[in-house]
Amino acid sequence: MLLFFSCGDKQNKNDFANVDFEPESFFDDEMVNNYKTVNKANKLTNTQNALKDYKVMSKQFGIPVGVMPIPRDWKVKQKNKEGLLFESDNGVKVYAERFISYFYSNNQQLNYLTQQSGRPIAPVKNINRIISEDILPYAESQGEQLINQYPLPQLARFDKRFDSYLFKGFPENKQYECMATEWVDKNGEKSIVIIRYFTNQYPTTGGMDWGYTLNAMGAPAQEFETAKKAFINSLVNFQINPQWLQTNNNYYLQKTRQSNTQHQQRMAAIRAQGEASRNIGNTYSSITDSSFESWKRINAMNNAGHSKTINNGVWERTTVTNPNTSQQYYVEGQNNHYWMNKNNEYIGTNNALYNPNIDNSINNQQWTQYDVEN
Repeated sequence: MLLFFSCGDKQNKNDFANVDFEPESFFDDEMVNNYKTVNKANKLTNTQNALKDYKVMSKQFGIPVGVMPIPRDWKVKQKNKEGLLFESDNGVKVYAERFISYFYSNNQQLNYLTQQSGRPIAPVKNINRIISEDILPYAESQGEQLINQYPLPQLARFDKRFDSYLFKGFPENKQYECMATEWVDKNGEKSIVIIRYFTNQYPTTGGMDWGYTLNAMGAPAQEFETAKKAFINSLVNFQINPQWLQTNNNYYLQKTRQSNTQHQQRMAAIRAQGEASRNIGNTYSSITDSSFESWKRINAMNNAGHSKTINNGVWERTTVTNPNTSQQYYVEGQNNHYWMNKNNEYIGTNNALYNPNIDNSINNQQWTQYDVEN
């Protein structure tokens, strides 16, 4: 099996009982009725085909994002070094998702500001270059051989539909493409890795987010074809919970409204200090923050599973500690000094002499300097 899925990340602790949602007070009655109809139809189909519902929980809101149909003999795995999500007695192994994202603009100043906020910058690659330049060399170094490759337009349509339901704080043009790759290792075990690629252009502000999610499953050769069909089916037929959708969209609507005011404060502070690299966190006031949060919500299944690896590694974030309570937080960027207020908003700066408590542009809020953990 492809070893980059076996990195020892922690798994979500979800409640895996079968789910029968009874949504109420949603903003789209047609969508709710469709959800109920499909859910009931799934229960009949699941009984006939020996499937069960796997509940994907939102750690942020404590409710299911939705359910995915999986074979009854796929057992949910708790903490494990292989990064497994499901495993069956006949050797099928399904791995937790991996998500990778970048930002890029022809405006180098925008790239610089985005990078200072903690986002990685890279020129856009299409899905074929990702396979040939990023995935194939590593897989071959681990003894894997690529034996098949084909598009999955039905999964791309699902990703597009899911995204269309999510609240958007800014105009955007997001496109999806999905490709399945099949592999065989030296022992004859086969695997499938699905690349769920996206690009997201921002017509009003410029720049683009791009990246991909990887879904992987491995199985003995004699079990592979059956397991592959079940694996793809579980992804394509994921059923979204309208209650989560309403909760999620209301939350980010409020975040956007708050950020309008906070963004103006942030810009005023930057102009006053002449320090373009300083940022106020948790405001979601930049376009790149908005797009990252949008895609992160789509990938709710694995976000909590390896937060430390992502926060301190891929996203170049810093761990800081409240000197009074010893409570630790992740913050964006890798500045030398961080200040936080009672609303968990923070300022990162490399200026050792800067003190937001005497900065009139911060509206006389009380700020505490936090310790930076190395």
